[in-house]
Amino acid sequence: MKALITGGAGVVGKALCRELEARGVCVRVLALPGDTLASSRIPSGVELVYGDVTDFESIRTAFDGIDVVFHLAAALLSTVPGEFERVNAQGTRNVVSACQDAGVRRLLYVSSISVTYPILTPYGQSKLAGELAVKESGLDWTIVRPTLVIGDGGGVEFNMYARYVSRFPVYFLPGGGLAQKRPVRSVDLVQGIAAAGLCESAVGKTYALAGPSSMTMAQMAEAILRGRGLKHRMISLPWFICRRLAMLKSWIGGQKVTAEQALAGFLYDAVPSIESAEKDLDYHPKSPFGA
Repeated sequence: MKALITGGAGVVGKALCRELEARGVCVRVLALPGDTLASSRIPSGVELVYGDVTDFESIRTAFDGIDVVFHLAAALLSTVPGEFERVNAQGTRNVVSACQDAGVRRLLYVSSISVTYPILTPYGQSKLAGELAVKESGLDWTIVRPTLVIGDGGGVEFNMYARYVSRFPVYFLPGGGLAQKRPVRSVDLVQGIAAAGLCESAVGKTYALAGPSSMTMAQMAEAILRGRGLKHRMISLPWFICRRLAMLKSWIGGQKVTAEQALAGFLYDAVPSIESAEKDLDYHPKSPFGA
């Protein structure tokens, strides 16, 4: 069996390369043109090709001879208007078309738990549009929705949060950080992605890939600080103030995240059931904080 991983030169992608190889799968990685470090990030023996999912012609031949596609390539953070639609939505449509043209039947799409939020950010809207393209493709598809990813150098959103609460002796949390999350270790996420893409009984299903238990954003901050030997003080910031403070984005995410996207993580719970993944995929994650 031969698999293609779009975005395979990223942190999760390179870990997925190793996981698939351990399962006896030959791997080809699609990396962005101009990514001169891609070859040094992926395991030796993995085939590397270049293409941009937003440019159909540049990716078309990468799908030749492939049995299963793991579509990870995505824009996670951006303040550029239309970027999420261009990469996450249209890019996924291009991947679907490339699968169809090359006769690839199996497609695993990595979406996001943010598509379940009651009000979607532009990022969530783009990932949901990607899900729709996958479901309407006629392919043997599976969708996974990761929660907050922790560990192995990955988890862009978590890393931003960890830097924020660790930076100064006092930090502010919107609404007291009461939103519930179910963070997942990157190693568990990668194993879940691999299993979902290779399992025949997973065809036509959507799985949440989360950790074993829930915790609030405030509890997560405490765990981060405890692990770093820090004792910082949290101050709750009322929501009516947060909604007026566009500078929240620079406190937490800098220039690559909008205030809307930064606030969404604090406003909405993300504690999905993993029962179906446990049953179908033998998915049994461990706590990312060792508790």
